[in-house]
Amino acid sequence: MNCLQLINRARQECGVTGPALTTITGLTGESLRFLNWINAAWIDVQTAHEDWQFMRQPLQFNAVGSQWQYTPTEVGIGSTFANWKRDSFRASSVGANYGDEQLLNFMEWNTFRNLYQYANMRNTTTRPVVVTIVPPSKNLGLGAIPNQSYVIVGEYYRKPTEFTTTTQEPDLPDRFHPMIVYRAMMFYAGYEAATEVYQRGEMEFKRLMNRLEIDQLPDLISGPPLA
Repeated sequence: MNCLQLINRARQECGVTGPALTTITGLTGESLRFLNWINAAWIDVQTAHEDWQFMRQPLQFNAVGSQWQYTPTEVGIGSTFANWKRDSFRASSVGANYGDEQLLNFMEWNTFRNLYQYANMRNTTTRPVVVTIVPPSKNLGLGAIPNQSYVIVGEYYRKPTEFTTTTQEPDLPDRFHPMIVYRAMMFYAGYEAATEVYQRGEMEFKRLMNRLEIDQLPDLISGPPLA
């Protein structure tokens, strides 16, 4: 369902009278409130977990020799960035057509700082073997400092979005679109003190959220035995 369809479905589920809306442009009064509730519901779904599969996006950029730290803008993702997918990075030499590609392990910042931003390692350049997230900027850090240009491939999580056009659709599987409607019903019910509408919306929202978590969260993988 697109934004307009979500709003009209929510109005129908809430028992609102009147003809269906035909656009989200220039809405006022109750119709505008429904648009706001749908947007708030969509934000709630997107922010429920930091590692939704449907929020993952690919990236690729060329790391520059002697530069170890990169902003989201420098790697070409700019305003869409929320966080890096830590275990997704790999590096290969420019011009090698990925022939010498190697995985880049993630290293927590404090350990990275004590190893790669300490003494002679501050100025040592070689092939990067790890990545880190630099606080508080969340810049992407490479260790060690690249000695030449490398192709860096990875993934990131995009930041939550709102609906801005009539035909815009949520970036999750179609079968889960109604959960946005059910969450919006809860906002409507809170505004109108409609207990039955709230309870129905809450029940259906939780049901679909459980299924979405099964479908769109990373699989849990058991580690090796301790002994």
